Amino acid sequence: MPVRRPHSSGSAHTGLTEWLLQRVSSLYMACFVVYVIVYFGMQPVRDHAAWKSWFAHGSVRILWAIFIFSLLIHAWIGMRSIFMDYIHPLWIRFSLSLITAFGLLALGLWAAQILFAAVR
Repeated sequence: MPVRRPHSSGSAHTGLTEWLLQRVSSLYMACFVVYVIVYFGMQPVRDHAAWKSWFAHGSVRILWAIFIFSLLIHAWIGMRSIFMDYIHPLWIRFSLSLITAFGLLALGLWAAQILFAAVR
């Protein structure tokens, strides 16, 4: 009788990437929010021209882009986890995931449009 190898029950690292992305994105978002609060606490924006001037800096737009990307990744991983844990019928889980993905994609494209419009 040949010796059978046991079937793998999955990778020991399953979910590690999602967990790490969730933690890193939340850490960046928290630091960024603190930065924005402190910055505007020390240098309040008086009018739209001052806001536009601050936002026109390339580094500020890059920080905002990273913030928005982190927010979208964080939301996707969180919603995906909720769907996988609590929605058992596959077609409902797939439908909700698809709606969420398209919604987050639309929000990301809208945010990109805002960030690129600030260049003009």
